[in-house]
Amino acid sequence: MDDVLTTGPFHTVLRSAIAARGLGLERLRDRLAARGLSISISTLSNWQRGVSRPRRPDSLHAVAVLEAVLDLPGGTLGRLLDEPVRGGRSARPPGAEGAPLWQALRLRALFDEPADDGLDVLAVQEDVTVTRFGSTATVRLVVRARRPDVDRHVVLTHGSGALPEIRAGRDCRLGRVRTDPEAALVAAELLWAPLGPGESFALEYHLAADRPELYHGRWCRRVGQHLDLTVRFAPGAGVDQAYRVWRLDGTSPHKDVTRLRVIDGRVHLADYDVPPGFHGIRWNP
Repeated sequence: MDDVLTTGPFHTVLRSAIAARGLGLERLRDRLAARGLSISISTLSNWQRGVSRPRRPDSLHAVAVLEAVLDLPGGTLGRLLDEPVRGGRSARPPGAEGAPLWQALRLRALFDEPADDGLDVLAVQEDVTVTRFGSTATVRLVVRARRPDVDRHVVLTHGSGALPEIRAGRDCRLGRVRTDPEAALVAAELLWAPLGPGESFALEYHLAADRPELYHGRWCRRVGQHLDLTVRFAPGAGVDQAYRVWRLDGTSPHKDVTRLRVIDGRVHLADYDVPPGFHGIRWNP
């Protein structure tokens, strides 16, 4: 089994791990369902036979949970998805900006939460200060529950080569924190009093990074969010040009949407009902 884990390919490792745990596909499907994931037996069968590979974000999240269910070291299956398919191309193109999607999904899976947390993020307001040495940010979220007893939300941030810090702000407290130093990822659980269906809530948290960055933004996973982003540049960290950027997914490069004017050392963008994807600001020093 140790040899298989290091040599792959993905479907061979998956099939071997399932056999080593003595699980049939039906039992494996049930264990995934207990964690809020609906994966059919036919899909699992295709994955372990090499007929198809996980590609969509929800499937990659399932792979991260599979590692936990099958008692595999974190990233065992996810890393193999970066390798090319025989006679084809890789599941995710190389050179994508930021951390690979499978690493982010694996980190979220460590919280053992359902795939659907029952929460909608309605609005995000970020106020970022950039210096020559790093950055700090205050993030305010407005959320709304879709089911009873929603009392937490997992936030994730990616640093520029170093682990950023997440701290709870007003009206919430910090729960579990998980990190992936190799990918410079930090995920943290923010906790509050339980909400009922349809109830909304506002909370805030703080970010700090001790490495300079040349862009800042966030992922919007669902339609209908309001985004308000301000980036302030401290003396000595001024910029020449700034642009609003967007990308659809973790494999796409940033695209400049429009140039933004730097006014008194700060740049601002606000938008309602933003489409899914990464929205942010990049700048040239």
